[in-house]
Amino acid sequence: MIKIKGKEEVKNEILLLLIENENAVTVSTIAAKISMSGKTVRNYLKILQEELELQDIRLVLKPNLGVYLDISDEERNLLQKDMHLRNKKEEEFSPQYRHSYILRTLLKNKYTYTLQLLAEDLYCSKSTIVNDLTFIEKWLEEKGLHLRRKQNQGLWIEGYENDYRRAMMDLFSESHGNKDANLENESGKLDYRIDIINYKKIRQLFPHIDLLKIQEIIVQAEEKLQYYFTDQAFINLIIHIAIAIERVKNEKEIKMVEEFFESLTGKYELQVATWVVERLSETFHLTFSQDEIGYIALHMLGAKIQEEVDTSNCDILLDVQNEEYVNTAKEIVCLAGEVLDVDLSQDKLLLTALVLHLRPTIVRIKYGLKLRNPMLDTIKNEYTSIFGAAWACSSIFEKRLGVSINEDEVGYIAMHLAVAIERSSKRVKAIVVCSSGVGTSQLIAIRLEKKFHEIDIIAIIPLNSLKEEIIGKADLIISTIPGILDSPKFVYVSVMLGSTDVLKIKNALERLEMKSEREEIRKKIPENYISDVLDEELCFIDDKRRNLADIINYYGKIMEEKGYVKNGFCENVLERENISSTVIGKGIAIPHSTQEFVEKSKICIVRLKDPIILDGEKVKLIIILALKFNDYTVTKEFYRKFYSILDSKKLIGKIMEASDNLHILHEFLNGGNKDE
Repeated sequence: MIKIKGKEEVKNEILLLLIENENAVTVSTIAAKISMSGKTVRNYLKILQEELELQDIRLVLKPNLGVYLDISDEERNLLQKDMHLRNKKEEEFSPQYRHSYILRTLLKNKYTYTLQLLAEDLYCSKSTIVNDLTFIEKWLEEKGLHLRRKQNQGLWIEGYENDYRRAMMDLFSESHGNKDANLENESGKLDYRIDIINYKKIRQLFPHIDLLKIQEIIVQAEEKLQYYFTDQAFINLIIHIAIAIERVKNEKEIKMVEEFFESLTGKYELQVATWVVERLSETFHLTFSQDEIGYIALHMLGAKIQEEVDTSNCDILLDVQNEEYVNTAKEIVCLAGEVLDVDLSQDKLLLTALVLHLRPTIVRIKYGLKLRNPMLDTIKNEYTSIFGAAWACSSIFEKRLGVSINEDEVGYIAMHLAVAIERSSKRVKAIVVCSSGVGTSQLIAIRLEKKFHEIDIIAIIPLNSLKEEIIGKADLIISTIPGILDSPKFVYVSVMLGSTDVLKIKNALERLEMKSEREEIRKKIPENYISDVLDEELCFIDDKRRNLADIINYYGKIMEEKGYVKNGFCENVLERENISSTVIGKGIAIPHSTQEFVEKSKICIVRLKDPIILDGEKVKLIIILALKFNDYTVTKEFYRKFYSILDSKKLIGKIMEASDNLHILHEFLNGGNKDE
């Protein structure tokens, strides 16, 4: 399709061409560059000449010489920068960008700001800004703030300081960051928990604050606290402190409820927060109130911290936790298990993780500190039932702790539940067999459970107790006695369970996982289509054959031997291929015969490991069709699914990269269902 250029676009192209060339450019050269006639170019040049005169820029048209701009090098550079800015305006100053800019400006500005200034900043009309303010007003009201505007005074925001700061945190979460920010001198100094995208977003909000100095102070505070914040908590603390610095500069300080501050008395976090504020005061030459210290302490108490939790230290960690938190976590585990119909009561990792999660959660909820959950949408979409079960647990918080829970916090609980359910579904039942059944086998069992959380040791037995019934219940038989069982379940290990033994068990677990995955896929394949047109026995991944004739002859013979096609099928397919290629694009070919060579409608799928060249195109998927068109229902259903797959780049990608034939078959049979 030919793109029709607008007048402004054509003028900009011509002007940019003249800016980039210091010497005269002929009209014919310009016409060739922008694909227009010389007469059209002359008309545009006259318009440009008049417009540029208003900016005191002289555009010269000389017969037999050409066209040029009579400007200095400095003027040329300024004009070029202005042109690039105008070209980027459409992308940069989209409605989303304008909304973010207006909110940043109004939330951070100490004084009022006018419509005219916003229009000039964003290269748009005042009426555009007025329209944008409808969104701004609604956004602010959701945060408990109000947009005020008065003629001859401008725009400003009113509201409580707590709501201001929460709104700035929300603005950070919703912004996309400055793509053009130059971080050459800073990116190498960032803590491992801050990625470039988040750092750009913080920099966009606080361009004049030394964020690296705040980072340094928080890292030193962690050393004093003797615990380390998670990625999200670390970033949140940097933003909270940056907001505090900016608001204190603008003489806007937080006020803390007296009982809140009293509840911090004796907490070590309050001592560390006092030290942090002393460092901030020295660095940024500001004076912070006691309330600001209290809020930093609260953010520390409400921050998620890094905890090393494994089966070996669950009991130790649980013993030192608040009993109320332990009982609350147990009730969550019990209720979620009932809702989801899964027994999670024996999962100590889940219980411990929930207990450790509850302390900062309750602090956040109690004191109105919001922790944005970046995974919330994913959790809702991919773990809907688990998210629902976590919501059901909100009643426990209200009953036991007298606090309500928001959806971000529900999302975090759902994440813990999802991990546990995934873990329980992948538990591998193992039996440890030794010559005596005790001693060394007990030692091996302890080491196994410590190294492999997914292994559930259901029995430790002597060799003479190894019966068929027990073997049937186990996924793995691990033993220090070689050759006791001729089965893929059997893994021989040494008493010390060294690195070679660990590798053996890992390989065995991977085999089990693949087997389980294949069984799940098999369950999803509709049986009626297996017996009709698509078959596991006619789905292949080929890494040997390098041309179409070899592929057709090899797999066509398999189809003939199984009675699906008649003798002469392969020759007929290749004959038709010589007349007209069956490459249909996207790396796919569908060679086929005439229907008199077909005994029963079948399709053979051949996915090549390396593509071959057919009709000048790389082909990686060859679908050999043997269809009897009087089998109307079968044929119609196949083509419906097949063309649905062709419409989906994602499904084709899955087929092209599938690890085995069952995955390929699964995508063919289920991928084409649009209602799935």
